[in-house]
Amino acid sequence: MRLINIEDFIKKLECDVYPITFIKFVLNKDRILSYFEKASDSGNKIYGVQYSLDKSKCKKCIEKKDLNIPCRQHSSIERVLNSENVAFDLDTGLYFYGNEIFKKLDNGRIVIVFCPHTKLISGQLTNDKVKKVIPITMDIPNVNIPSHKNKKDFSSKELFNLNLKCWFNTELSIITISNNNSELDFCLVPNY
Repeated sequence: MRLINIEDFIKKLECDVYPITFIKFVLNKDRILSYFEKASDSGNKIYGVQYSLDKSKCKKCIEKKDLNIPCRQHSSIERVLNSENVAFDLDTGLYFYGNEIFKKLDNGRIVIVFCPHTKLISGQLTNDKVKKVIPITMDIPNVNIPSHKNKKDFSSKELFNLNLKCWFNTELSIITISNNNSELDFCLVPNY
């Protein structure tokens, strides 16, 4: 088994991406790519809350106004629109920054996939909780993702041939493992 500490990969890449974002991409690649594929068809309706740049009408942002922080979705939107030190996957055309994976599509939609940190999992650990990602699709063609001050290219295909390891919570680390049918799985090991 060729074990790579994803923190070391990020350090070499010199980008501002949280390790768990790469881990969740590797574990959820097909699901994550399906969000971008569905949104690229302008005929597909965007379901759920329609997010805009205007936080003043967002119910969740209004609830958090006393804390002087935006809601989770607007935090992701702001982070993406102000991102500078990003990783760019040459194989999928996706950008990675912080906890987000994102891209502006040809039809003007912006898709952001938020990868919540595993240290926030409450209750019993389950496969779904560990792999959880949250897509946000916005139809705002007049807004562009900025040209990035520092864009570091990488190939995600390389990551799928490795066993990636990163900090999971105070007690555990997560390691990606491949099985016989080319899908990736994970295991948790105690921190030393």
